Amino acid sequence: MQRTEEYPQRFLEVTHHTVSWFWQRLQNDELDMRPPFQRNPVWQVRQKALLIDSILRGFPVPELYIQTNVNGEGEESHVVVDGQQRIRACLEFLTNKFPLGDESDHLGGLKFEQLPSVERRRIFEYKFVVRVLPELSNEKVREIFGRLNINNIALNRQEIRHATYWGDFISCMEEISRRTFWLKSGIFSSNDIRRMNDVEYVSELAIGVLFGPQNKKANLDHYYAAFEEEFPDRPKTESIFSSVLGELEQLATWPNKLRWSRKVDFYSLFLVLGGMVSELPLDRTERALVSGRLVDFSMAVNRLVSVADDRKRNSDEVDARTMAYARSVRNSSDLSSRRTRVAALDAFLRGKPISFEPTQVRTRDPLRSLPSAEILMSRTGEILEDE
Repeated sequence: MQRTEEYPQRFLEVTHHTVSWFWQRLQNDELDMRPPFQRNPVWQVRQKALLIDSILRGFPVPELYIQTNVNGEGEESHVVVDGQQRIRACLEFLTNKFPLGDESDHLGGLKFEQLPSVERRRIFEYKFVVRVLPELSNEKVREIFGRLNINNIALNRQEIRHATYWGDFISCMEEISRRTFWLKSGIFSSNDIRRMNDVEYVSELAIGVLFGPQNKKANLDHYYAAFEEEFPDRPKTESIFSSVLGELEQLATWPNKLRWSRKVDFYSLFLVLGGMVSELPLDRTERALVSGRLVDFSMAVNRLVSVADDRKRNSDEVDARTMAYARSVRNSSDLSSRRTRVAALDAFLRGKPISFEPTQVRTRDPLRSLPSAEILMSRTGEILEDE
């Protein structure tokens, strides 16, 4: 452990800087917003607008950490160690990059240049609490930054989405995840619910039933971004979930010992029923037939999965649909495997041979024109760059 005297009391120096101060530092090219240890900017417009609303109301904002360096010519530079997104939001608002939101009452929808002078001055005069760090090596600054965040539990992907997106799509997904079916089904553990894995799974179901099976790891974030401002299919999505979940409650007892209580298999079942939503609810005869086939299919797949050697599976007596499904179980989130399982189950429930027709491109699929995650992130790199 390093000696205490190596860490001077200046670590405890606290001051105040106004928004105007940060604005002037930016104009003078004295503000470093992107040190190598900082996170990429991820705030959405609604989060930025809410911060500006808090400033206008005089609400407190968490303190900032800044390192001030002075060279031999007396020129200062200020490195934002912690608080980059708050400062960035203020500076972007001053350059009219986004308007205030609905929470700002009569000011909602206005950009900075449209505000009355008294509100513009109030923003410039707002004081941040700033903890000033002395000139230190990058290693020590990185250590400080790490310790500022060390007590934060590492967020999973869905918790990050919850903090990043506030729009119609995520609110719809969170609403659906609170439906009583999920509590009855036993599909989600208490930890799943606590860590929002249930919301992530519901999101996968929604995207799958609207646009076809997806690669879990690649596409979900793109859809969240595409539908942040508007989710026109919300009524349709809510209706599909109501119909499918309602039918599932009639088709089986939940929780059950069949494969359908497993997330991997429930995904396939949900997409199959979602594809026949116009036929729901089933009549009594059809429901009894489908319910029996779900039991038979689950048991047949279990028998095949338990056989490790593919050569022992091959038999004229083995149903091609259950064989295809069983072989695709291993790579549970792989796009090809998901498509195979959906096709196999759909064929079995309908009493038809399995068919692997090329998936048609969905004309309303937002991913057809959406840039990659890397491109989306690069566009936020400069404060004054047009979005």
